[in-house]
Amino acid sequence: MKCLLTAMTAASAMLLPAAATTAAPLALTKNTAKSTSSKAKASNRSKSSRSLKSSNKATVANSNTLPTSSDNKFTPTPNDCDLSNNQVVDVNDIMALLPLLGSDCTSNCNGDINRDNRVDVSDLMVMIANFGLAAPASNEIADTALNGAILSLQNLYANDRDDLHRMGVANNAVCISSYGLLVEGLAEPGGLDRCLNHTAEEIRSYLTFYANHYNIALDTEDIVILDIEGYRFSPIFWGNYLDPSISYYNPEMLDQILDAYMLRIKVARQVFPNAKLGLYDTITPHCFGDPDMGVMIRRQRGYEYAAARGIFEGLDYACPVLYQVWGHTDYGYSRSDAVTKMGIENTRALTRIDGTPLEVMPLMSLTIYNGDSNHALEPARVQDVSQQIDVLSSLGVNEYIIWNGLENVEHTDIPVYEQLQKLLDYREGAFVN
Repeated sequence: MKCLLTAMTAASAMLLPAAATTAAPLALTKNTAKSTSSKAKASNRSKSSRSLKSSNKATVANSNTLPTSSDNKFTPTPNDCDLSNNQVVDVNDIMALLPLLGSDCTSNCNGDINRDNRVDVSDLMVMIANFGLAAPASNEIADTALNGAILSLQNLYANDRDDLHRMGVANNAVCISSYGLLVEGLAEPGGLDRCLNHTAEEIRSYLTFYANHYNIALDTEDIVILDIEGYRFSPIFWGNYLDPSISYYNPEMLDQILDAYMLRIKVARQVFPNAKLGLYDTITPHCFGDPDMGVMIRRQRGYEYAAARGIFEGLDYACPVLYQVWGHTDYGYSRSDAVTKMGIENTRALTRIDGTPLEVMPLMSLTIYNGDSNHALEPARVQDVSQQIDVLSSLGVNEYIIWNGLENVEHTDIPVYEQLQKLLDYREGAFVN
């Protein structure tokens, strides 16, 4: 029986609108949405995991629509117009908006200032009406039971940071998909060779384009998670290249893969010189939380080998993937705390070449990602997410990222803000199921 975490699902499929691809080396359009999640593509998945992958694809197209302004009676403020995040509505914001005109919210809502699910002249008129006005950053985060939580969307920042700050949740993190780092099509003939042979200048040019498209400031001081994944490429697979019993055993190929990772980390540091960089899937614990299982021993060996080769030298964080993997009726539910504990402890066992420890920034989820769960792709119960926060706290981890692809909880119509409010209510004793 295989028990596997599902990686970034719909979020890894958030691609660039067709109008933007003329300047890009990759043909990434909203009509070719697909997930780069290696854990959703691997051919050796169990039947339940394959069903999960199909379900993921089916929900991508249905999870991207935000409530309209008429539903919410939304009134834009100067902060909504400040697309460049420089605390004033100016020509930089107009220049950021113009390429987005004509877009809808199936792929990017950053320019949808009035929240009507499209970027059009009405958004431009709102921006012009606010031109020259100050847009002070709303950095005051309320003192709540969710302090330490950071919401990170895929390639995007949340539209309503004020709501998050009121709940005590920060939004100073963003995950960048593999596409943005020229990692794609690895399961296709020649795909791995293309990935391995991209030059630093090609990666730098495309990552800069990608960041500008998604309004991720190049001088950001936020946390930028490099979500580099792919077929037999993700960190979770590294140990397999070192095990002669695995069909694709090949230590030399692993060295090439690690070189490709380190090149992308180096380029990301150049593109985002002030950011705090983290690497996704360092580590992913086995969902039984048993470090002595053969698969986990092999997986950890791969992480340790990569650390000795210098994978962490240009990073600020190691980012263990601690997504919810069990629901309350699952046979593995009692192992949930052990999974979290092993994720932190095994990550802390990794060091830089000189032996200095790594800062740990775990990635949590509001959704259950495990094809072997009876609750696969369902929203996790807030009491289970809250319990995980408590386990992290007991391990001395008081800051963590809650990842979600878009602004609805993955595979649902539930706004992420609503689910976070339920989590806060539960932790503060006001939750009513």
